[in-house]
Amino acid sequence: MSKYTVVQIGLGYRGTAHVNGFLKNPDYFELVGVCDLLEERLQNAGEKFNISSDKFYYDAEKMMSELRPDVMSFTTLPHLRKEFVEMAVKYRVKGLLLEKPMEVTIDDAKYITELCVNNNIKAVVCHQHKYLLPFLKLKEIIDSGELGKVYKIDAACQAWLSQLGTHYMDYILWANQGVGTVSVIGHVHGKHALRDSHPSSDYTMGEAIMANGVRTNIQCGYFTKRHAEYTVDYGDDEKAPVYPIEYWVDDRLTVYGETGYAWAEASGRWGAFTSKTNGKVESGTLVGYDGGEWEAQERYTKDFGRWLDNDDFVHPCNISQAYHGFEILEAMCLSALDKTRVDLPLNLPMKESVLSRMEKELPEVERKLF
Repeated sequence: MSKYTVVQIGLGYRGTAHVNGFLKNPDYFELVGVCDLLEERLQNAGEKFNISSDKFYYDAEKMMSELRPDVMSFTTLPHLRKEFVEMAVKYRVKGLLLEKPMEVTIDDAKYITELCVNNNIKAVVCHQHKYLLPFLKLKEIIDSGELGKVYKIDAACQAWLSQLGTHYMDYILWANQGVGTVSVIGHVHGKHALRDSHPSSDYTMGEAIMANGVRTNIQCGYFTKRHAEYTVDYGDDEKAPVYPIEYWVDDRLTVYGETGYAWAEASGRWGAFTSKTNGKVESGTLVGYDGGEWEAQERYTKDFGRWLDNDDFVHPCNISQAYHGFEILEAMCLSALDKTRVDLPLNLPMKESVLSRMEKELPEVERKLF
């Protein structure tokens, strides 16, 4: 087991979750520097995690130049991903951790993926919910064979595509043992969320055929069926929406096999009807996102250390799988805009980005709970 020096760039909520993940895995990681533009965030992180001020930086380039870490983690807004991946290449890191969505456009997503692969950087995109206990329970059921041959995987989330949709497409691929997609159709509408820092249509729905014949359907956004009761004040152009925690964990991944089905939610709920449940639906509630997110991050980070040590163990959030998930979602959006089936891989580069087209072509639509 090796020990890797690591730096964290960005100390917002997700950044501090990464810091905690590194500190809880001291056998693999030594945190040598933290960086943020805001002094308050540096001070707060220092107090919370007992990080000495000599590890504080306000300039990421300076920190990377002085420390030359083995691993770089950064938590920035999506439109800044490319420049930080280029920085990681410049300073020859061995490992890289970045947030979702991995990029804003498919061309840039392919570019940063190829940068990492071509420079032998082991990179992961933080689709970390698969490390929540209900999802580990679901994976245990899938791997046990209780469902028989899997033929369908469905995902649904209230949050829009670039907030949780990229998570759930990645979980579809994970549940399908990494087997990817050959062809998709899709629908999109609404442009309110295009104004968000994580831009997307308000609602996205798509059907995909996987290379092993499995069918999958994904829905992201306000028109998706809810699995909990809560209220959302969607606001307007002058008033930001107010989303309760129940909204952010209102999601479900369901796997159907020839001898049953099973599902999991970030809320902590799970359920199964399989060859081993004696004709009854088994269900329960484990620790979910609210209360279990940081523990999931610790497990995610530990597996990243394992991957750095062992090429044969590939992290389930690796950037190549994340890119394919991004490509599938992009293809669904293209299918909707072009009104046709889209086959993969996509023909890149694009003449015009999907986001640019949606800004011009999608109508405004009132959002409400159904």
